[in-house]
Amino acid sequence: MPIERIHPMLVHFPIALLITSVFLDFLRLVTKRDNFERSAFHLLFLGALGSIPAIIFGHIAADVASDRPHIADTIETHEALGFITALSFIMLLIVRYIFVKNDSFSKIRPYYLIAAVMGIGLLLTTSYYGGRLVYDYGAAVSAAILK
Repeated sequence: MPIERIHPMLVHFPIALLITSVFLDFLRLVTKRDNFERSAFHLLFLGALGSIPAIIFGHIAADVASDRPHIADTIETHEALGFITALSFIMLLIVRYIFVKNDSFSKIRPYYLIAAVMGIGLLLTTSYYGGRLVYDYGAAVSAAILK
């Protein structure tokens, strides 16, 4: 299997984990059940961790796909947004860990949720550009299929 095809296989895990993490935080807000909050933290950790190999393999895929016509701007946008999105969720993880460790997460919960929803907005925008790369430009699609 060509190495550039690993990125599309990996990237869906952090997307799902991060979105589910924020969803569980909202469930915690509504139900007041702490299990949702703990699960949200674990999914945030796994999603942020999973974004690292997704970015690494995304750079490899970008190098291979960059020979497609008219694709460079979309690749650059997707890469920049992907890096900013991953960094945002890693920062959310660090902040959350510090406040959970100090038993004071409830004090920042509303601000955290606002930042997390903004992170989901970044994530979905990044995903949009990733979809454009595949469906509009044929990135990671065999050249034989595109003919």
